[in-house]
Amino acid sequence: MSETSARQSVSRQSGGRRKDTPAPTPSDATGFQRLLTTAQIDADVTGMVAEPATADARLTALLREALDRWGHGLHHLEHRAALTDAGEIQLFAGKTLVGRTGEDADHLARSYASLSAPNADGLSDWSVLGEGHRTPIKNVAQLRVLIEDARDFETLWTPERGLFLRIWRRTEEGQETTTTEYAQPVNAPQLLGDAAWDAIQGIKDRALQRELMDRSAKGGLLQAFLSARHKDAERNLSSLPETHFTVQSNVTRLTGADARDFAAVRAAQKTTADDLKGMQDRAVKGMAELLRSDLR
Repeated sequence: MSETSARQSVSRQSGGRRKDTPAPTPSDATGFQRLLTTAQIDADVTGMVAEPATADARLTALLREALDRWGHGLHHLEHRAALTDAGEIQLFAGKTLVGRTGEDADHLARSYASLSAPNADGLSDWSVLGEGHRTPIKNVAQLRVLIEDARDFETLWTPERGLFLRIWRRTEEGQETTTTEYAQPVNAPQLLGDAAWDAIQGIKDRALQRELMDRSAKGGLLQAFLSARHKDAERNLSSLPETHFTVQSNVTRLTGADARDFAAVRAAQKTTADDLKGMQDRAVKGMAELLRSDLR
């Protein structure tokens, strides 16, 4: 479907779908469910698409939450999900149709990656606000002034708590919102390598464990582990969303009085950083379990 026809389909939906529209096919709902799982988000997507009148808003909220965690740094774009009359869940970034959730996860991941602008550290170089001066976080006193007194502002990425931090304020939906984002760039293949190490360390057959460690010197830990599985393991693994999407960032937004409350923002910083570390630990464990499965 072209972007033009996709927009026309979405425009038809804004006026309400026909009552006789057939129920959505499960493929896109299942695909979206799997994508959300990579961002460690639980949701009943099938139940949502069964109620077309509210589906777009609910699916869009979930997409934005997932993007906060996938770490592409596309906060300057308006993201939305749209359920079409044919039952497809289409994903948009601004006016660009990125893809649909029923398609190949590798293709969808590459589509989002093509919109990103990572720097040498793997952090987004996109400005969130689009205009204005971005300032480094120099010290706690300067950060307090920004939070309590500044209008819209945006900081540069700053090492903090063993991660990278940036903070910005802008008006969203008529109210001030102060956003804290922590990032730890580590893509899915890197996590799979860590997971392969855990999986190999968990093998009770010491002779096999030593053999796999020897093989890893030539082709890497993941390749060594997969070489000991059935012939389709590598291909089947590459088809899973978990091998293309993972948690690389975490975002917390404060509104109302909290948006200018220094103590509230500092508390949000700690929670956001701790939660990111926890999610990345769970991602490694989840991938280790994935590797231990039969990958069929």
